[in-house]
Amino acid sequence: MEGRAVHIEGMKFLCESGNHSIVLDDGSTSITPVQALLLSMATCTAMDVWNIMVKKREKIKNLEVKVEGERREKHPKTFRKIRLTYIFYGDVDEKACRDAIDLSLKKYCSISNMIKEVADIEVEISIK
Repeated sequence: MEGRAVHIEGMKFLCESGNHSIVLDDGSTSITPVQALLLSMATCTAMDVWNIMVKKREKIKNLEVKVEGERREKHPKTFRKIRLTYIFYGDVDEKACRDAIDLSLKKYCSISNMIKEVADIEVEISIK
């Protein structure tokens, strides 16, 4: 895997990998790199959970993952706690939801497995 970040102006950078790109900055016009990390974690685990639920033949119609991070006050301001709230839409079994989340966070999601080394990860589940 390769990529690059190219300065555009001020604190704005064009980040590229393969044929894809995203602009990151200090939060003035785009998301920050730290926000991108949190969103990447939420997306990584959401993709795993979605795939597992489909394979389990659960009647999932949609999935939303909200993410909140608390950072340390001193530099480096790494995360100390992250809360993931999984909102399942459809006729799904709560145990199947919990099992899919556990598999993702403990085995499949590369990002959560890196982050859990420095931050506590809390999980909430809602089924609608």
